[in-house]
Amino acid sequence: MSISSKLSVCPYCKEEIAPGAVLCKHCGSPLKMIKKKKSAPFWRSQYMLGIYTGIIFMVLMIYLYNRIF
Repeated sequence: MSISSKLSVCPYCKEEIAPGAVLCKHCGSPLKMIKKKKSAPFWRSQYMLGIYTGIIFMVLMIYLYNRIF
């Protein structure tokens, strides 16, 4: 088995690289996709926005009520 059969090919620059490489040593391109951290579902973001808006509204109403009386 020859050394060249163990090497992979960079999808960007087409140079030979080691099979377990994370970056290409020739062009520096990332070879494995980094998993993105899952973001919160849309409904959860909307729910939290509603909660925060309600809290701000209540604080504002208490402030205005105490200011009037």
